Amino acid sequence: AKVALNVTVDVKERWYTWPVPVFDVMEQNMNTWWRNGHNLNRATYGFLLTRYNFRGRKETVALICRFGYSQQLGGQYSIPFINKRQTIGVTFTGVYTQNHEVYFKTQNNQLLFYKDPDHNIRKETNLSLKWLWRKAINERHTFDMKFLDLHVNDTVLDLSNDYFANGKTRMRYFTLSYQYVRDYRDAKAYPLKGYLVDFEVTQHGLGVLPGEDLNVTFFAASLRKWLRVGHRFFAGGMVRARLMPGKNPPYYHQRALGFGTYVRGYEYYVVDGQSYVLGKTSLRYQLLKPRIFTFKWFPFEKFNTLHLAIYTGIFADAAYVNDRTSLASDNNTLGNSWLAGYGAGIDIVSYYDLVFRFEYTFNQMGEGGFLVHFGAPF
Repeated sequence: AKVALNVTVDVKERWYTWPVPVFDVMEQNMNTWWRNGHNLNRATYGFLLTRYNFRGRKETVALICRFGYSQQLGGQYSIPFINKRQTIGVTFTGVYTQNHEVYFKTQNNQLLFYKDPDHNIRKETNLSLKWLWRKAINERHTFDMKFLDLHVNDTVLDLSNDYFANGKTRMRYFTLSYQYVRDYRDAKAYPLKGYLVDFEVTQHGLGVLPGEDLNVTFFAASLRKWLRVGHRFFAGGMVRARLMPGKNPPYYHQRALGFGTYVRGYEYYVVDGQSYVLGKTSLRYQLLKPRIFTFKWFPFEKFNTLHLAIYTGIFADAAYVNDRTSLASDNNTLGNSWLAGYGAGIDIVSYYDLVFRFEYTFNQMGEGGFLVHFGAPF
């Protein structure tokens, strides 16, 4: 016998227009900025005005306006689909940035800064055209072409003659990159099950502009895996590697660990280098299963609902950075050696994919401390 079923799906649309205030710091992370005196002169503030689902076609338009440490003005327009099969998208980005202060060197595994309060000593124009080919719902290929025009004043070169290629005060070059991603996570903001694989190859400098002396190539790949290992217990792991063959790049392209990619326990340090391997592991217990709290007294339906989940757990990370350019006089001792860190923490996952992590970490140097992070650990 046939059975008829009526299925009702009740959804609540997200807010589409977001005037988001921006507060960022020109150091490795918020923890380093706070430890170094939380100087507002080294902070960037402003707003990011984003319109999602523009024209009702899932397009995104964004205006970037920042002041303070970095003065930045730019915009972005993203079209998810430009063909009938809805497999190809494109994004246009243009940003102009200028600074009164730059970091020009790494010494004692810390950044050294130079500031001129009367003049902008670094200017950057960044234009980007990105093509996205989504072959399947869980696979995507991204091709990104960028034009960069970078300029610093003579003092920066006096302090660090390898800041740009061949000791120049200006670099104008194209960057071409390709990335492949295979994504089978159950949730992007804070995965508990599934895996993600990505591969990237980037070429800085194509040799098509006069005086374009830059030629830096790197390959990067990572594997991330999450799984349930028991009632309310979840494990996760990641391995990431980067290979940068060829001649030694200028300091501007030396970044390895310290900005976004790091060993937990070494958040206060920068490790320059060309190639590296990084591993992260975690074991988490679900203190509070995902719950929805509704505040009926709040008049705006899109904001009166709170999604909340809480996890606690332990973790351990390790990495090795190969640095061919580190000078003994700079005392950058963390390169060309194994680094390891471990600790425990609490993660709070909330509405609009917000993740707050509160961790206490230790490293091989016997240092320990309480740190705050935003976003999933890997």
